[in-house]
Amino acid sequence: MIRNGKAIDHSNQGGFGGSAIAWLVTYAIFLAAVYAMGFWDFTHVWIPGLIALALAFLTMFIPKQLLGRGDTVDAVAIHAARPAEIHAPRGTGAVHH
Repeated sequence: MIRNGKAIDHSNQGGFGGSAIAWLVTYAIFLAAVYAMGFWDFTHVWIPGLIALALAFLTMFIPKQLLGRGDTVDAVAIHAARPAEIHAPRGTGAVHH
């Protein structure tokens, strides 16, 4: 994961608060899906079933697709040389790639 333009050791370094909030939100959505299943009976099938299905989908979609992108970075943005390194004259101590 990239934070402030620098790679960090692992994707959750210093991120306990954000992870706890994300877990609480997705767990609440999951509990709402389980609660919606409580209204499912032989006369009322579609509405509670579709609500539970949508909430269960969100429970998996949010962490996997929205929050799970910490390792997706633009390789060019990380590995490209800085403009000062490209145009610095030789012998000035700047790193040349």
